[in-house]
Order: sequence, then structure tokens, then C-alpha cells
Amino acid sequence: MREIKPRVLVLAGMMAALMLLTLAPTAALAKGASAATIDGSGPGGPGNGSRGPITLRGDGEPGSGTDLGTLADLSGLFPAMFDQTPDPMLATVPTPTKQLGPRYTITWTIPDGPGTAKKIRQDVYPYAGGGPVTYTKPGQPVFDQTTRGGWYKASDSLRQQLISLGLPNRAPLASPAANAPAQPQTQGSSSASPAPARPAAAHAPAVWPRILIGSGLLLLVTLVPGAVAVLLRRRPDAATAR
Repeated sequence: MREIKPRVLVLAGMMAALMLLTLAPTAALAKGASAATIDGSGPGGPGNGSRGPITLRGDGEPGSGTDLGTLADLSGLFPAMFDQTPDPMLATVPTPTKQLGPRYTITWTIPDGPGTAKKIRQDVYPYAGGGPVTYTKPGQPVFDQTTRGGWYKASDSLRQQLISLGLPNRAPLASPAANAPAQPQTQGSSSASPAPARPAAAHAPAVWPRILIGSGLLLLVTLVPGAVAVLLRRRPDAATAR
């Protein structure tokens, strides 16, 4: 046993080093958006047609506190791109109709490597009855996967943030009557309206720790059987030496 224990320590150190080398590129890519462009709702873009699209640039990492990072947090960008637990995305399409109001589109720039980036489109309804909602189309490429997508129920802080960035200063639409009949609606349509649903947290839990843990577990599953086989082959030699 005294011969085996140092080998176990050496193998554990090698595995830890390999994990760090494997996870380093992932951690480097685990950043937020580098830019976002807000456009839509009539001629001339945001601001009642008085100005063109609104563009934000800088650090969009979750929790950064910048305008770009705050907008990403409030709009539900990260749970729309990746699965999260608990899941803040709506289980159904918002209903009834005609309660979403004007639609705007945020085009996010997501860096995914040195000098490369992906574009993610997200529809935003800041004045919707019952509170702002966003919709991200599933299947958009991001990193080495595609967006989970779906509807997200945001807080009113999203509407206020967008107004501070240049959108018209409008109050939310009147909430639909409690007895209003629900109507089927195709995802992505600007005429859908949010049904009562559990509100999403303004700051969804970060997905990057889950990516790192998953990569580490995958590496361990791959390397541990080989390490055990090496130890079993070396054990008889140690017994013979004694």
C-alpha cells in the first residue's frame, strides 16, 4: 500500500492539471455579450421614430453592472441561451392576444472565440399587459450549441431600463380582464399576450459554473478507469518487491 499511495497522488495531480487545461478555453469563452442593438416598432426605430437603433457596447457579463450587462440580465438572455435550474422560462406561449404592444428586437453579439462572435436575436415587448415579456427563437447557434429559446416573463425593471436607454416613456398596457378568453397563438408573433405565469427572477443564476462542473465530470469519467487499470497492473510488482 505504501508503494501505491504516491502513485495515486501523482495521478490525481495529473488529472487536476488536465482538467485545468481543458476548462481554460471554456472559461475564456464564458463571457457575456460584447454589444447589443435595439431596433423596431415603426419607422426610424426606437424613440417614436425620432432616432435610429440604439447600440450598446462593452462588458455584458452577468452581474457586471453595465447598461449592457443589466439589459442582458433583465431580458432573460442567459436562460434563453442555456438551460438553467430553476428554470425561469415560461412553459406556454403568452395569451390572450392583443396585449403585447409594440415589439422591439435586440440583436446581441456574443463572442465565441478570438475574433469571432455569434448574433442572437431576441424580441422584446416592454409595454405588455401584465409586465414585459421577451421571446428568443430556439435553435440559434451560440458557442458549441444552440439557444434553448422560448418566452421569458421579465420584471417592470426591463421596461424602465429600456426607457432610460431611449425607448418611448410609455406606461404598460392595461392588464387583460380575468375572464378574457385565451386564444391559441403561434410563437414569435407580435400579437401574443402573456398569460399569468410565475415571474422570473431579475437575475437568473449563472450558467458558467454548470459548464465547468460538467466538463470536469466528463474528464474524470474518461481518465479514472485508465488510472485504476495502471494501478492494478503495478500492484503485483510492488508485492513482489517486498
